[in-house]
Parts: sequence; C-alpha cells; structure tokens
Amino acid sequence: MRILVINWQDWKHPMAGGAEVHLKEVFSRIAARGVEVHVLSSSFKGAREYEVLEGVHIHRTGSRPVFNFFVPGKVRELEKKFSFDLLIEDLNKLPFYTMFYSRTPKKLAILHHLFDRTIYEETNPIAATYVYLQEKLIPRLYRDWPFIVVSESTKEDLVRGGIPDENVRIVYNGIDVDFFRPMPRYVQPTVLYLNRFRRYKRPDLAVRIFAEVKRSMPQARFLMAGKGPYLEAVKRMAARLGVDVDFLGFVPEDVKAEVMAKSWVVLNTSSREGWGLVNMEAFASGTPVVGFRVHGMKDSVKDGYTGFLVEYGDVKGAAERVLRILKDKNLRKRLSENARKFAEGFTWDRAAVETLKVIGEVV
Repeated sequence: MRILVINWQDWKHPMAGGAEVHLKEVFSRIAARGVEVHVLSSSFKGAREYEVLEGVHIHRTGSRPVFNFFVPGKVRELEKKFSFDLLIEDLNKLPFYTMFYSRTPKKLAILHHLFDRTIYEETNPIAATYVYLQEKLIPRLYRDWPFIVVSESTKEDLVRGGIPDENVRIVYNGIDVDFFRPMPRYVQPTVLYLNRFRRYKRPDLAVRIFAEVKRSMPQARFLMAGKGPYLEAVKRMAARLGVDVDFLGFVPEDVKAEVMAKSWVVLNTSSREGWGLVNMEAFASGTPVVGFRVHGMKDSVKDGYTGFLVEYGDVKGAAERVLRILKDKNLRKRLSENARKFAEGFTWDRAAVETLKVIGEVV
C-alpha cells in the first residue's frame, strides 16, 4: 500500500508543533509496518526538496504562508510519479480541497481541532475571517469523507457542522511514557508554562494567573518555555506587572522532559486544543495540569483527578487551583500518581495501529 499525507509542515520544520509530533509518531510507525508513506509539506530555509525521515518519504514545496497554493500542482506531479492507494489531508490549518484535482481514488481527513472564533484571538480580522470562512466549508465539501479526529470535542464540532457521526472515528494521541517520566521535584515551588507563544494559547493569562499565585506564595517560581510571535509582548507585560518570570526560550526535548517532571504544576491556558499533547507530556511526567474548560482541554484533563479546570478566563479561579496544588503535599501526590497512571494508557503504538485499521477500511 502507498499513501500520500498532506500536512502544512513536517516535523523538521522550525514551526512544528503538536500536529507534527502526531505526524511523525503515527506515520513513521505505519511505515515500519510495510506501508509506503509519502508526506507533502511546506519548505523552509535549508530544507531539502526530498528526503527520507524515519522511513517516511518527505516532499517539500513552497513556503509555509503560501504552501496551499503550491499543493495542487505538486499533488498532480506526485500522482504521475507514484500510484497512491490513499490520499490523506491533515486539516491542521486550511483545507487543501483535493477533491477538485487529486486523481487518487480514496481519501481520508485527519483533524486535530477547528479554530472556530478563537482564530480572531490569533491574527488580524481579515486573516481571521479568511480562516473562519474556510473552516465553515469543511462540513459541506468534506461531508462524505471519512475522518480521524483526536478527541470527543473535535468530533462534536464536526458532527454539529454537518459531518455524519458514522464518518468520524476518534483515535487518541499517544505519549512516550519512557521518555517523559517522573523525577525529583525542584525544591522551590515551581509553576511551568510550556507551549508556543501564540495569542490563542493565552500566555498573557498565564502571567496574570501567576501574579495572583505570587501574592499568596512569594517563594513560588514561574518558568515559561517556548517561542513564538507573542513572546516579546508577554515579556513586556510581565515586566509591566512586576511579575518575575524565568523565560527559558525554546528548549530541546531532553530539557523539556526535565523541567516538565521537576515542576510542581503545569499551567496550560490555551483557549482551544485538539487534545493537548502538552498535558499528556505533563501527566507522563507525573505533573498535574491546571487550565480552562475548553475544547481539547476538557478531554485530556480530568478535573480533580489529573489536575483542575476552571471556566475560560477565570484568572482567580485558576490561581486558587494552582495554590491548592502547591500548598497541599497529599493532594499533589495523589494528582501526580493519577496523572502518570492516566498517561500510561495512551501509546503511539496503539494510535498507529488504530489509524492503520481505519486506513485499511477506507482502502
């Protein structure tokens, strides 16, 4: 079997995120099971037009901002060179509308989450409206497509939009519980934000939450790890509020695993997630998560069991939950044990096997 997956970025792209982790972990395992996997993604400075990574054939064309305009021509080129049994659209940002130009007979869509109106938090009104309206076309143009989604929330969005329930299968993300594992905690009570610095991830609210925490626990420390276009604005905001933050910048995977495991609680203030890989990395590390009760977050964070959820934007409520974890050793221990146990039920091997099962049924 030979398949073509279209995603905006491959996992070597400088802006790769959770969707690219999923791409690598699932499809490298599918390739290892004998399927010939090709990925079409955008190019970046220093990238090769073609290379093989983890057994997956990577084809790159166009830069990230205009990648979707290069996709039709490149798909037709690849289809002439290879005979694909299945084309998969990874609907990670905008649709590629391959039904209008692809000759591959069988098609499948993977969707992590829809931005919906949260896109207006991320970019200017014109660009946000462009994305918002394109998302509204998905239920109409992809109505007859089979879908793989990563959470109940994403399935609810699709079904509410008009995709038949029977067309949507949930395949949960996995986590490497050998790589992300518990370690001795920092001596100082430590709160961690580890995510991209994008507006819809709401790192600004994370700073405001910690400001409340600091008032009740002056000895607490706040780490913020990650990069993105909103980083400098958040730094200025922290300085303006007088909040002491250790900005770590981008951290490699081994450092990520260490700070995740040594921190006492992870603060995830995203306004919308597909599933929340950051949450699962924290859980595998035995670290509870505090966040908002929004799409994706409410699927991966079990309120009162692996962490706490409050209503979106409730800064004081989130700070109160963080303080409860920092101050109560028994609660912290219970949440930590629950989190690790929960994470151990999710593996990338299982995700790959279930994805391959759906692929087989479609083909």
